[in-house]
Amino acid sequence: MEKGKLYLIPTPISGSDFNSTLTKKDVEIVSRLKYLIVETPKTARSYLASIELENSIREIEMRVFDEHSDLDNLQELLQPILLGNDIGLMTDAGTPCIADPGEEIVLMCHRLGIEVIPMIGPSSIFLTLMASGLDGEKFTFNGYLPRKPNKRIKSLRYLESRINKKRGSQIFIEAPYRNQVMYDDILKLSPELNLCLGIKVGDKDGKVTTMPISKWKERNVKLDKVPIIFILGK
Repeated sequence: MEKGKLYLIPTPISGSDFNSTLTKKDVEIVSRLKYLIVETPKTARSYLASIELENSIREIEMRVFDEHSDLDNLQELLQPILLGNDIGLMTDAGTPCIADPGEEIVLMCHRLGIEVIPMIGPSSIFLTLMASGLDGEKFTFNGYLPRKPNKRIKSLRYLESRINKKRGSQIFIEAPYRNQVMYDDILKLSPELNLCLGIKVGDKDGKVTTMPISKWKERNVKLDKVPIIFILGK
């Protein structure tokens, strides 16, 4: 039996309209899918409600995969695809598998000989890097840095040393409620180092700003509990 395909479906960074995020061709593919692997079913339904579907939302089977899911059940999660059905993988916001759940599913598909098709869509990480003015040829995405203050500043010092050696951009993220403590620790680094903040990138009031740390120190910056991309570079 011929296996189905896994489609990686980007979702809006802000809002819930698929038509502003996906290409027309990809919207047509999503509209036909009967099976979805999602992070939050309620959020997925709001995205699907923005396009015309071939099947009722109630007829679409949604299987949940998030940070709490049991990785031992991946093959069971993919059972419809093994029976010849296409499946879409959709997270709550942005691009699947990039600082979002899904890479384990994709790797399992490769092991099972299942074709994986990524769709074009927004990534706040790459949008911020594009608008930062920092090195876009050599860069590293570091995910989340340690939570404990002493380990966090140690990690920041390490990233600073990497920048000094290779002059690449170092990208990382933080839980919104820890934005301020992260920012305050960054200000302890070299004043000549550049810091880029991508705040609510992709939203209508999103903003990307890059300045040397010395200039950031001159401002009384209070960061809200919103999504922020941090980039350090020269």
